[in-house]
Amino acid sequence: MTASQPAQETGTSARPKLAFRPLPVPQVDVRGFWGDRVDAVAARTAGILYDRCVEARMLEQIDPDRPSPGVVIPFHSPSPDEADGQGAEFTGSTVTTQMFWDSDWGKTIEAAAYSLYRRRNPELEKKIDAIIDMYGKLQQEDGYLSSWYQRIQPGLRWTNLRDCHELYCAGHLIEGAVAYFQATGKRKLLDIMCRYADHIASMFGPEPGKKKGYCGHEEIELALVKLARATGEKRYMELAK
Repeated sequence: MTASQPAQETGTSARPKLAFRPLPVPQVDVRGFWGDRVDAVAARTAGILYDRCVEARMLEQIDPDRPSPGVVIPFHSPSPDEADGQGAEFTGSTVTTQMFWDSDWGKTIEAAAYSLYRRRNPELEKKIDAIIDMYGKLQQEDGYLSSWYQRIQPGLRWTNLRDCHELYCAGHLIEGAVAYFQATGKRKLLDIMCRYADHIASMFGPEPGKKKGYCGHEEIELALVKLARATGEKRYMELAK
């Protein structure tokens, strides 16, 4: 298995810090022990990740045509089986909406993309396309995209960078978009996230009037590097810095 190649082979300057670059996933053929694990992910795990998100009601949260699950207090009510055993009341929900759910969808899309390199799965691809369509409908005109702040706390976006995961979620959606584009050639999510990255660039930076903060959870930086490499747009690399 070859995971990197000399930078000079890709036409880039061979500087010490850029001596090697990762190969695109489609150019890596994984066999043996890890090949079996990758096959298992492609055959079962990627689909299970999607199912778990749906069970947690994450699909409802990103669908602007359906009511948000909202915030459930207590956040973990008994399951039907637990309720029967304890004499407690089952409220119909075992979870509450979380501010980081968009990151879970990003990770799920990325995992699905990597599995599609290995094994084509039209059913899973159709489900991911539907998620992408929902995010396209949810995205605001200025490019902003956060199911939590758009549906749970509207009007408070970019007010709590330390705790509330906006840039972290953006990063995972970007990684999912890049991976899905590379796996399928479909640009819709990539274009959605380019619009969001452009919005972020309009909000953050050293220029007067822009926000100077950064996310309390690292992630957006490496995602912007991937976005720059996938699109050839140097402005995303500059934003990552």
